[in-house]
Amino acid sequence: MRLILIRHGESEGNAAGVFQGRIEYGLTARGRLQAEAAAARLAAMGIDRLVSSPQRRALETAGIVSALAGPAPGVLPELAEYDIGAPSGLTPAEIRARFPGVLEAQRRGEPVRFPGEEGREAFAARVRSALERLTRLEGTTVAVTHGGVVAAVCHLVLGADLHRRGTFRVGNCSFTEVVRDGRGRLVIARHNDTCHLDGLATFADRG
Repeated sequence: MRLILIRHGESEGNAAGVFQGRIEYGLTARGRLQAEAAAARLAAMGIDRLVSSPQRRALETAGIVSALAGPAPGVLPELAEYDIGAPSGLTPAEIRARFPGVLEAQRRGEPVRFPGEEGREAFAARVRSALERLTRLEGTTVAVTHGGVVAAVCHLVLGADLHRRGTFRVGNCSFTEVVRDGRGRLVIARHNDTCHLDGLATFADRG
């Protein structure tokens, strides 16, 4: 069993510096080049199945991977990005203006939520469901998803506190690989691998 998690290519929302959440953004020209580079590497590795978040930026990335490395992507709703609610589509400055003190409280570790936010417990439950489902499959599975989901998987595999944000950096079209060790435990074999993105790596991630 090998699960390769790929964050989508650079999106228009990433380039604009906004918190994306569930708002739909397409890929930038750089994002498409990143996806092509990821696909070329995957073609050399060989993959058995491809699944994707239902969001546009992930589906576009998966479509490029499929065209160059196959097979056709399936959609797994549990791979969608964390829904941050009301701040979706806003820059940090705009969020600070509309929700005074919330970002600062989050940085202090205080349990605050934005209106309409999904909630960390619900998010962890659905990511755990996706992880359990995908790691039951034989062969190599590639899942195109989002920075928040990749980071959550890393927290779950390591048993780390999901509320501690910023622990795992996730570049656009980076690879994070989960495998089983000799005792059957899930382990992270690689994280945030961008060696295929020579000169193309980008890391902006605001959900």
